[in-house]
Amino acid sequence: MIVFGYMKAIWNGSISFALISIGVRLYPAIQRKEISFRLLHKADNSPIEYRRHCPRDNRDLPLEEIVRGYEYRKRKFVVLSEEDFRSLPQFASKAINVECFIDRDQVAPIYFDKAYYLEPEEGSERPYALLAAAIRETGKAALARVTLKQRQHLAILGVRENALLLNTLLYHDEVTAPSELNLPGPAVKPSREELSLARELINRFSRKFAPEEYKDTYRESLMGLINAKIEGREIKVAPPGPAGPKVVSLMEALKRSLEKQEAPAGKNKKAGMKKHGAAAPKKVAAP
Repeated sequence: MIVFGYMKAIWNGSISFALISIGVRLYPAIQRKEISFRLLHKADNSPIEYRRHCPRDNRDLPLEEIVRGYEYRKRKFVVLSEEDFRSLPQFASKAINVECFIDRDQVAPIYFDKAYYLEPEEGSERPYALLAAAIRETGKAALARVTLKQRQHLAILGVRENALLLNTLLYHDEVTAPSELNLPGPAVKPSREELSLARELINRFSRKFAPEEYKDTYRESLMGLINAKIEGREIKVAPPGPAGPKVVSLMEALKRSLEKQEAPAGKNKKAGMKKHGAAAPKKVAAP
């Protein structure tokens, strides 16, 4: 169950498409579980302060003396006021404007940015529930535009556990292409046997994703270390991990990986072998 009683809405407006308007409130859908640190002076553990300091006047500035400027040339700025931002047509928009409905899998994961839950305002519960049900039944998602924090975003509107979920997207020109990378060319082509073994290995490692099974073990270890230091306990250095097996060829690595991985039992094993056209790998003696 999703509870927002403790959380303050960061935006309120409406979902708008065709002649329909649904009043909604926007809440963050993710909560970072990061451990934060303060920077301290090594000599006396005094916290380091960051100041809004003007080097030309050699003084700290109050917020009312600070403006935003765009550097269009080295050390040349054009200053924008709050009135300038408010003059933009998108600034005053308080609507999630649906442009069309699309198949969600048409949007590659690299485009997804931030996630927000939408909660219906009083009086909008019925159209909210109707839109959520229609999206769920059709398997579609709404492609929309919304202005948040003085910036217009492209967004996808879907459903998660009966709640409307808004994912802001990156624009196409914000996503870098891999064309500049030194990638393998057409000459680097895996053999049929290598590909067959690789498919079988993937098949044996495949299972349904269950996010609740995964925990941030680094954060847990770090908090354990912090608590140990608070309590004055001895800190033990973890031994180095075992070295990986020495591999002399890709084929050898694939075969050894399959040997280590337990094969699916009975019928599933035979079906997997038949489907992927891979013969059961022979055991290779370790060097």
